[in-house]
Amino acid sequence: MFQNPSTSGGIGVGPCAKLRPIQPDMPSLIAGRSTRMEVLELLRRKQTASAENIAAELGITANAVRQHLTNLERDGLVKSQPVRTKRGRPVLQFSLTERADAAFPKRYGQLASMVLAELQEMGGPEMLDEVFARVAHRNAQAVAPTMQGLDFDQKVERLVDWIARAGTLAEHEETPAGVRVSIHNCPFRNTALKFPQVCTITPQLMVELLGQAVSQEKSIHRRDPYCSFLVQRPDPAAD
Repeated sequence: MFQNPSTSGGIGVGPCAKLRPIQPDMPSLIAGRSTRMEVLELLRRKQTASAENIAAELGITANAVRQHLTNLERDGLVKSQPVRTKRGRPVLQFSLTERADAAFPKRYGQLASMVLAELQEMGGPEMLDEVFARVAHRNAQAVAPTMQGLDFDQKVERLVDWIARAGTLAEHEETPAGVRVSIHNCPFRNTALKFPQVCTITPQLMVELLGQAVSQEKSIHRRDPYCSFLVQRPDPAAD
């Protein structure tokens, strides 16, 4: 169950920065052309490079590059390894870590929207309804084993905690009408604004796992600031 910040106006260029042509579709994170990001991009292209090689490519001093590499290595984005050469002492070569991948632009939401648009054209809204019903059911099957032996309140707590793991800022509260579950950050917001079926995953998941009726009170698809769902409590007389 993740927008690129926009920039406007002029972009300040530090003494160590080197301007390069900016592609029209390049995200603003990269368009800012920070030296730190340029180092990461160069290592992505070259796979491995020394501080001197990087300095020559970027047109800045080797000392400035070493400072950036030290900070990047500290942050877990870059790793170094001495490599022997035919002459002289070993040269420290730098490369990206797996963690560095997160620093580069991702367009998962755009890809999801493209795929969903094709599915809708192929099978109509009914196909999307079926797809998201299957997604909800598959997730319910993954969570269900962790709820065995729990009462209703414990199940709600477990489910909200599980939903929150995706960075949703989910929380729940008691109301006279039932338990309200609110999701303040939707990881799928941009896709949900185009395809309302996305918003059916959570209520279907709740119904399957809690066994109670669920109604949606607020929805980002209706331009509300967040999504909220009201879960009816079990009838005490049924216990």
